[in-house]
Amino acid sequence: MDTLFLDAMRCALKNQQVTWQQEITTAQWEQLFELSRTQRVLPMIYNAVFSCPSARRADKAVFAAVRKQVFQQILIQVQKDQEFLQLYRFLEQEGLRPAIVKGMVCRTLYPNPEYRGSGDEDLLIGPTDFDRCHRTMLDFGMTTTASEENLTADYEIPYRKPGTALYVELHRYLFPPESDAYGDMNRFFENAGERAVALQIQGRTVYTMCPTDHLFYLLCHAFKHFLHSGFGI
Repeated sequence: MDTLFLDAMRCALKNQQVTWQQEITTAQWEQLFELSRTQRVLPMIYNAVFSCPSARRADKAVFAAVRKQVFQQILIQVQKDQEFLQLYRFLEQEGLRPAIVKGMVCRTLYPNPEYRGSGDEDLLIGPTDFDRCHRTMLDFGMTTTASEENLTADYEIPYRKPGTALYVELHRYLFPPESDAYGDMNRFFENAGERAVALQIQGRTVYTMCPTDHLFYLLCHAFKHFLHSGFGI
């Protein structure tokens, strides 16, 4: 199953379809799609496999159910992207320019960015602008469950937009400074905001860490996850 998944992923990254001819059982299709859900790439995998000869011989009910999930996931992601870009524009209008980290920026590398879901979006803002950015987020309509103590102590604060699926984490640091395992990694990104670069996403200009900072951060972030529970593709 892992081989099928990786083959489908290889094709998806090139916006191609697989050419499988072999017999694939209903149970195997279900396992493939479940693995795709776990890795948050169900739309990508479905798009890569649905028209191959093996799929045309498969149980139509299985593919119909997955197709419905795919459409729902894509729609939700498109809506979240629109809400997030509106939030970013609102922050800019208030003189704030946080750097987008991971999420939307990484998804621009895919042929169909909306096929790759983001559980949340991350923003990095300098510690001196954090309080003003927090208030502006609230003015936009975002809410947070963080207490006043959390607002001054935590390295990141979570926000949600009521009535939408938008979930944003606002970082004053990329890693918890108190962590013995990876708190010291923040020193590599102290001036990341000064090295930020502009990027065009859906016709709008946003800012993110420069490629070197971003790639190194992704490696450090993967290491952080590896220490706790591992990471996917």
